[in-house]
Amino acid sequence: MRSILSINQEATNERYLGLPISVGKSKKKAFEYIKQKIWARIQGWQERLLSKAGKEILVKAVAQAIPTYAMSCFDLTKGLCDELSSIIGRYWWSQQDKDNKVHWLSWLKLTRSKKKGGLGFRDLHLFNLAMLARQAWRLLTNPDTLVGQVLKAKYYSGTSILQCKANGGISYSWRSILEGVKLLKKGIIWRIGDGNDTKIWSDPWIPRGITRRPITPRGSSLLTKVSELIDPVTGTWDEQLVTDTFWPEDANVILTIPTDVETTDWPAWHFDCTGNFSVKSAYKLAVQFRDWELGEDASSSMAAGMINNEFSWHKIWQLKFPNKVKMFIWRLAHNSLPVRRNLARRGVQMDTICPVCHRLDEDCGHLFFKCKRARECWQIMSLENIRTELELCTSGKETVMRILNMKENERNKVFIWMWRWWAARNKANAGEKMPTIADIIRSVNFHIFEYEKLNAKCDAPSCATRPAWKPPPVDVYKINVDASFHEKTKQGGWGFVARDYKGNFLEGGAGMIVRAANALQAETLGVLRSLERAAALGMTRIILETDAAVVGKAITSTTLDRSTNGCLFRQIREFMVSQFVCCTVSICSRLCNRVADALASFGCTLEDGSSKYMSHIPDFVSALVSSDLTGACD
Repeated sequence: MRSILSINQEATNERYLGLPISVGKSKKKAFEYIKQKIWARIQGWQERLLSKAGKEILVKAVAQAIPTYAMSCFDLTKGLCDELSSIIGRYWWSQQDKDNKVHWLSWLKLTRSKKKGGLGFRDLHLFNLAMLARQAWRLLTNPDTLVGQVLKAKYYSGTSILQCKANGGISYSWRSILEGVKLLKKGIIWRIGDGNDTKIWSDPWIPRGITRRPITPRGSSLLTKVSELIDPVTGTWDEQLVTDTFWPEDANVILTIPTDVETTDWPAWHFDCTGNFSVKSAYKLAVQFRDWELGEDASSSMAAGMINNEFSWHKIWQLKFPNKVKMFIWRLAHNSLPVRRNLARRGVQMDTICPVCHRLDEDCGHLFFKCKRARECWQIMSLENIRTELELCTSGKETVMRILNMKENERNKVFIWMWRWWAARNKANAGEKMPTIADIIRSVNFHIFEYEKLNAKCDAPSCATRPAWKPPPVDVYKINVDASFHEKTKQGGWGFVARDYKGNFLEGGAGMIVRAANALQAETLGVLRSLERAAALGMTRIILETDAAVVGKAITSTTLDRSTNGCLFRQIREFMVSQFVCCTVSICSRLCNRVADALASFGCTLEDGSSKYMSHIPDFVSALVSSDLTGACD
């Protein structure tokens, strides 16, 4: 090749476009440059005097972003990711003068979300797998791309990437993608078209739970493909066969899945409401599986928290304080403030006497509520009753929770004082002159005033006008549609009203929805039934108006085609194109859709699956129709 192209000398670089040209046996050596890059960046931060809040931003925005590009192409291995996390963890807990400080919480806890007591730092290994899963998703959903055709021809010709296994002699980049496939399999689900490509008992196709598979045992059933459950005449589910084959828990869900026998089955991502894969949702799924393996089931712990009224971490981050104050409160709740008793518990040899009063051992309870000088502050601020209540708390979580449950002005005052008292204590602990009690209280009042001024809401009167229904242009009909849904019965109703450019009532309709998975599906079915009636009436130019913004977005774009109701969205778009010369979708306020809403409520009272069409204004909506017309004239 060199002689053909007349290349006299070949340049040998270790990396090309930021990635290693070749990955040998030593993966650690091939990606050592990432470790060095993060280390060099952190060394430049060491001399900066930053708060924990400032360090959090640097870690998330810079340090953990450096290996992202390489992670999207290669598996950096868990060992290297742990080393990178160790470097970042040492920086996080370090101070300006010392690197090897006490790590008050494990890195595992810091990688939990803020809602679960962590700080939302990335588990780099799991994030790496999520990035690789995205590459696998692209190959699965876009097989006709150039790279997709090359990889398919070389590694999984005649099969799917989901069935591909790692064999000897494959490239490291392909081996890395196969690691992502393992995570992809845990979250993929098949949407049903004709059902010929989906296996009933082994493929994930039921939009429920973590397994996405039937809980009904197969037993002696001879059914294998989902297509066998679909009535070939109607193109919908064979209800009798489904109820006879599956337990009620499975049958009720299956019968709400929309089908389209004119399309093949297609893959979707179960853990995103749009059905589209995202690294964020894949990472959350990987973290969830990690917690299960460690015996820390997130869902069960959350349920236990609801029952036992345990600590709600998200309330800390919802406070209208600067991040440095919220970080202090978070550390207080974790009992990770470096008071002397905590340091001694970690094996640090030191005097545990309180540096403020020099009387008793210093822990958080003593420092904030029992110290002689602290009690003077509480009395001057007229908060002695609160101090006596907080003095009885036995943990940092209990203390913070009680403060969070106080009135806003008391809560703000207590938190700001504790934060300023901690700063004053640190000066005394360092041998500096401690501020006087008057100075501390003055500082507390100043900060509270500044925060209240910053968070003050604008009390200017709103000049927003009341939304009103607007008639369509001449030669165009406006169809307002709505639906109602009852969560307990999984039933609902739909309704629509068609009016002309003068606001005249042309036709109204209502129907009962026998079975729907959720309110969104009920709204979608209502739109489909309304369009079918409009086409039957010979309308060719219409404006379809709904108060469901998600439905409006779904039927005008392809963003939700992989969602649970994607099959219905596709059918509606195809119907709009084939049956109407002009069909515009409009989103309106619920106040402009009251007539359709009333008709949808009426639809719920009809018999199973029946519908009713009205060419004259029903009595129960006549006042609403007149009101819409009056508002339009105004």
